[in-house]
Formats: sequence, C-alpha cells, structure tokens
Amino acid sequence: MSSRALENAIDTLTGPENFVYNGRFTGQKATGVQRVARELIVAMTQLPQINNVTVAVPPGDKILPIDGTKTVKIGFGKGLFWEQIVLPIFAGRRRIVNLSNSGSIFRPRQVIFMHDAAVFDTPAHFSRRFRAWYRIMFWILARTSSCILTNSDFSRQRLAHHCGVPPSRIGVVPLGADHLDTMEPDESVLSQHALTSKQFVLAVSNLNPTKNFARIVEAFRQVNDSSLDLVIVGMKNPIFGKIDDISNVAPNIKYVGYVSDSKLKALYQHARCFVYPSIYEGFGIPPLEAMKNGCPTLVASAAALPEVCGDASLYCDPYSSDDIADKLKSLLYSSEIRADLQHRGHLHADKYRWQTSAQILLNALEKL
Repeated sequence: MSSRALENAIDTLTGPENFVYNGRFTGQKATGVQRVARELIVAMTQLPQINNVTVAVPPGDKILPIDGTKTVKIGFGKGLFWEQIVLPIFAGRRRIVNLSNSGSIFRPRQVIFMHDAAVFDTPAHFSRRFRAWYRIMFWILARTSSCILTNSDFSRQRLAHHCGVPPSRIGVVPLGADHLDTMEPDESVLSQHALTSKQFVLAVSNLNPTKNFARIVEAFRQVNDSSLDLVIVGMKNPIFGKIDDISNVAPNIKYVGYVSDSKLKALYQHARCFVYPSIYEGFGIPPLEAMKNGCPTLVASAAALPEVCGDASLYCDPYSSDDIADKLKSLLYSSEIRADLQHRGHLHADKYRWQTSAQILLNALEKL
C-alpha cells in the first residue's frame, strides 16, 4: 500500500493531527508489552472522543486483529526492518504512536512508550545484542520523540537518569488490570495439570531472570508441604540471557508454560495465593490480575511494585529465599491474612482500568 493510500485509510482523530499506531506487536503473543499495547488501543476505541483508530501492520497472515480498529497492512518485510524502515516511509505525515517499547530511530516527532529501564539497570539479564540495541534506541528516541511515556514514576525516574532527559519530559500512564473481567474462566486447566483448588501456589511471568524463579522454587521447598503444588506460568524468550531451569525440578513443582487468558483466570481464581518476588519491575500487571480475581498476593519490596501494589499485598525481600519462604508461610496458613488481602486487593486493583489509562494517553496525544 502506498503512503497516499495509507493516508486515505486513516480517519481523523481529535486534534489537528492524525495518528497511526505501530502494529508490529499484533503478530506476537499478547504477553507483557504486547498486552499493554493491545489493551490500550482497544480502550482508545471505546473513548467517546475517538472516531477511528488506525493500526499499521506488516504484510502477512499471522496478524491478530484488534477489535474496533482499522487495520492497514502496509509495505513489505517484517519485524525490526519493517518497524525501523518501512513503517516510517509509508506512514507519510502521520505521527506514529509506538506503544510496545520500540520505534524507528530514523523518524522524529513520534510517540514512544518505554516500559522500563531494565536494559540499563539489569543489563546482565539480557542478551548482549538485545541490550546494546535497546540502549541505543532508547537514548535516541528520548531525544527525538515529541512525547515519551512510561507506566510508573519509578520507571520515569530511571529512564530519565539513563537517557539523560529531565523527568518532566516523560509522562506516566498507569496500566490496567481489568482485561480478564468479561472472560469466562477455563477450568479445564485444573484437571489438565492435576491441580486441586486452593492447594497450589501460583507464579506468573516471562522466564526473565529478574522474575526470580530460582528463589521462588527454593522458598517453596522450604515451605515443605507435600499437599501443595507450585504452578509456574510463563514463556521462555531468547532476548534474555541465562534462564533458570525450572522444568522437572520436583513432582509438585509444575511448569505449565504459556496458557490462554481464560485458563490463567481460572488459575488465579483457584490458587491459594500468588507469589511475585520480582527483582525488577517497571510496573507489574500480574499481581493486579491476581488481586482482581480474589487471589491474595506476595510481592517484592523492590522497584515499582510497592508503588503499584500499595497496601494491598504482603511484601518480601526478593534477594532472600528465607524471607520469601517466611512470608509465603504466613500467607498460606493464615486465613485472616488471606481474607484481608483479598478484600484490600479487590478494591485496590479495581482502580486500574484500561479505560482510565487510555484517557490519560489521549490527553497526552491531544497536547501534541
């Protein structure tokens, strides 16, 4: 599709300029930054001020369309090449909105959503090539973009420090946690993995070393309760360096890999508690997902997690498997603590809605 054809396909939003959303992420599974981009765009389409939202995507048949948007396949190629070279050329005069951590370094005056500063703060946990590319890209985009966004004040401060820009240049768009609300839980996941309701501890995340799975496993072993299972949900990703081997550790430690959202909701609803002692988080959606679904949480007292989880979670030292184990025992064997955190968690997580996030995003775009 030509640049003129793309312009004809894009309907005017509010304000003097039009925007086109970078849809490279639509060809990937909806985890992490891909989920954020998808949920923000879906919520944008539901705002009363918005007429149409256009998402530009690479050619191909593996695109997962976004309901309510106008999806436009443009140019040629795929992946990084498409994002860096093809999209900027074919977007014409439209301002590109990049919501999933990356954008073209050759295009000025974009909108870029940087989710955290992990490539600077925890460099050893990424492959050398990925780390080098993202450091260069973030440094350039921090200077050439007309709007820089992130998801927490913690991330704003860290990105400002590493990219050498004032914190006031970076806006904060807190993320949502209500994307599972209308979904029916698929409880077949329980029988599939021989799980008994309220007799398992749940951990959910990509298998990034910062997620601390080795200490989760060690802490669970210290609990030493043969009636309990530890269920680990998450995908392996080649962008990370050495990944803890958590498969085949013990019969009651079950790595189930990636699961659908409906199965994930069932796991949240049937777990005794949720554990998330992550060493580094720019935001942290899984604890909020757990809270929304009545699952009391234990999270790390590190990075953005205290900012995001407030007084609705139990906290632990992520560098101490002993402390994780002690706090986990408190959560597992005190019905009073679990009931209190279930109540607090539901009220707290209910504040994090994608519609609110989208409105904050729209406010930032209108200022342009």
